[in-house]
Amino acid sequence: MKKIIFVLLLTYGFQSFAQSDNDSNEKVDVDFYFGIGVQVQSKYNLNDKLKAANLPELKETVPEFQVGMNIFGEKLSGDAEFGFLFSKNDKGASENQNIGFTSRLRVHYNFINNEKVAFTGGLNFAATGSEVDIYNKNNVIDLNDLEPLNNNGHVSLRNQVFFAGPSVSLYLFKNKSTKIRANLGYEFAFTNGKWKSDFASVENTVKENGNNRFVFGISFL
Repeated sequence: MKKIIFVLLLTYGFQSFAQSDNDSNEKVDVDFYFGIGVQVQSKYNLNDKLKAANLPELKETVPEFQVGMNIFGEKLSGDAEFGFLFSKNDKGASENQNIGFTSRLRVHYNFINNEKVAFTGGLNFAATGSEVDIYNKNNVIDLNDLEPLNNNGHVSLRNQVFFAGPSVSLYLFKNKSTKIRANLGYEFAFTNGKWKSDFASVENTVKENGNNRFVFGISFL
């Protein structure tokens, strides 16, 4: 919920800024889009703990499905985006599962804005919440014995990190009914991203601040 409110507030601010910048009756295009992208994480500090325990490490390059709303004016452009990622990795009888949800806002200046092509650049603001489950693939749950102390072999962790950094976008086929946009950005992690759990106290936890990432996406508007 915090991530959604974060993006909605930034989106409202960007829309107000774009409208004021384009208040001379210039055309502002609004498009909804979907796309596919990838996040390339520089590192997960959690992987050091997993490696030391001989457990499968989190994948650091993960595909991301994206949906959002794009706003394009004469001088300014940008979008509000939601991304979903999922990855699994296993080692022997152990496996991990990483599910993430990203809220992202881009605010760009249009350096090139032609009828067919545009090139823009500016800033990314993003927040990613991740939930990681580490478990034994041979786990058995006995519904006749649901005492939690008798059912182990499963670790659930979560964290949240806010990012900001530069980004650029290339728009192709602007004069067509379906446009293509390619985004490239580098996002700096500026909050600690400490790993927590909803089900237990976490001792000797690690933080993910300073572990930055590249993001890339192709969108269809």
